[in-house]
Amino acid sequence: MTAHLLLVTLGPVQDFIAQARRTRDLWYGSHMLSELGRAAARALVGGDAQLIFPALAKNDPELAPCLAPLRPNGKPPQNIPNKLLAEVPSGTDPEALARTVREAVMCFWRDDLAAPVKAKCAKLLTPNLTDDLWNEQIETLLEFTASWLPLGDYATTRRQLEQAVAGRKLLRDFSAWRHQRGNVPKSSLDGGRETVLAPPEQRRSELVHKYRITDGEQLDAVGLVKRAGGEPDQFVSVVNIALASWIACADQCAKTELDALREGCREIGLARVSRRDLPCAAPFPFDASVFFPNRWKTVFEEQGLPGYPNVWGSQYVSPVLRKVGEPYPYVACLVADGDHMGRAISSLTSAADHRAFSCALAGFAQQARQIVEQQHRGVLVYAGGDDVLAFLPLPEALACAEDLRNCFATAMASAGTNIASRPTLSIGLGVGHLLESLGDLLALGRRAERLAKDIRNALAVIAEKRSGNTYAWRAGWDDGPASLLHKATELLAQRLSSRKVYEIANLLERLPKPVQGTPDSWSGVLAAEVRWALARTEEGGLAPEDVGLQLDHATDYPTLHACVREWVERLLVARTFARALPRKQGRSKANEVSA
Repeated sequence: MTAHLLLVTLGPVQDFIAQARRTRDLWYGSHMLSELGRAAARALVGGDAQLIFPALAKNDPELAPCLAPLRPNGKPPQNIPNKLLAEVPSGTDPEALARTVREAVMCFWRDDLAAPVKAKCAKLLTPNLTDDLWNEQIETLLEFTASWLPLGDYATTRRQLEQAVAGRKLLRDFSAWRHQRGNVPKSSLDGGRETVLAPPEQRRSELVHKYRITDGEQLDAVGLVKRAGGEPDQFVSVVNIALASWIACADQCAKTELDALREGCREIGLARVSRRDLPCAAPFPFDASVFFPNRWKTVFEEQGLPGYPNVWGSQYVSPVLRKVGEPYPYVACLVADGDHMGRAISSLTSAADHRAFSCALAGFAQQARQIVEQQHRGVLVYAGGDDVLAFLPLPEALACAEDLRNCFATAMASAGTNIASRPTLSIGLGVGHLLESLGDLLALGRRAERLAKDIRNALAVIAEKRSGNTYAWRAGWDDGPASLLHKATELLAQRLSSRKVYEIANLLERLPKPVQGTPDSWSGVLAAEVRWALARTEEGGLAPEDVGLQLDHATDYPTLHACVREWVERLLVARTFARALPRKQGRSKANEVSA
């Protein structure tokens, strides 16, 4: 028997991760898929296969399972992708190995991940839940696909495997549910599965508060594993991430008041975050929702806290807000993806070259966690290969994106010399309100990523305001987009009123659209109107050059119109970042949670 190349993929991925209402749903869903990939990798090397992607050797410590955010040594586990490629030696049956891998993954999912959750949440489950119903929901989740071919020319064999797996994924298995109870609510996370929870009045209150399950919320077996798969204090809420820079400022400017607030949080038993390893959680290891006065009542009700919310908030939170002002309630969802990865992988002509490429990607993923969490006060949800998903406070988001891009370029430069073209990294930043669902925030980040991928090697930002307005802007990395937005942010904070940006935006709407046949004489009108608008400022007048806008009467009208339009879009996006900068004074009501 000859050697074979074996490709294994696990799913579901994107839609499954996006089914989240709490941060713990999102993080544990991603972590769970990584652990299933780790189980597949263990089974492959246990069958004497040599992993190519990810490039893990048989005794690599990263093959050991890790059910918590950190390993016993205090380090986070390496994310394992949902696609694994391995070289099966001659004498080993690839079909038998694929079946062994599938069974190992299924057993790990059923026995190591799902069963403990069912046991510890028994008092939340409906009394008429049968083992058959639970097992059916658990066992129908996993999508396992495998394909293998005799190893001839490496690049050709790998390409044929990819095509075979892609073709199989076009087919869907639609097996009917056999153990439905009927006439019960569907899951709030996955409408295709029935709830396994008892009616609200029968749920044990301590577990309800622990896992933040509201009366109107229903969870299926898979959703319950995502919600209760880890301990609540392991996960940092999106609110804490969004406010990390603001809290760091408060820790310096209102230290006495913040110390008193911490003590007040301990006294009432406010939900804690036990992740001192994360800079975003260290200064204030409690639920940061209390920094918004219109959230006090909700926080007390959700967590079953004693006392009167407004009295407690006025005593402990208001002194901090009087010194630092209310925080800006928006957060950034960062989604990054490599450009032309398929072309780069297709140019690899041997398993050794592919392993070197895999090692470079693994190194980038490890650095990505350091960049996001330790350098920029964010939280990494997933970093596997060229894919990154993270949440960041707005003041850190642009610098983080640029650091990730530079780190990826360095990793690709070290990936070996047999790559036809070096992949680049496109990054999308979706900026949304804290009260938006995690699914909506993820969708916003992915929309921004697709906007960047349209031109590739780019950064794109989409800011969606609760008022209904949406602002989008993008630029290639060669144009220095992060620097352009930083300069625009400083300009808005120091010299230029945002009203003036809106005035110029309205001007563009009043002038003719730049269609074919529009006289270029309109270029002079546009340039003159913009100059006149900038000259009439409270600061005594500004020239277009002062605000980073180049106006040339000789430029044709469509080009000049597009130039001004790009400037307006950049300034409107930058306005969101400018408003998130921590200040030592109160803000307007536009910064309230309901804004």
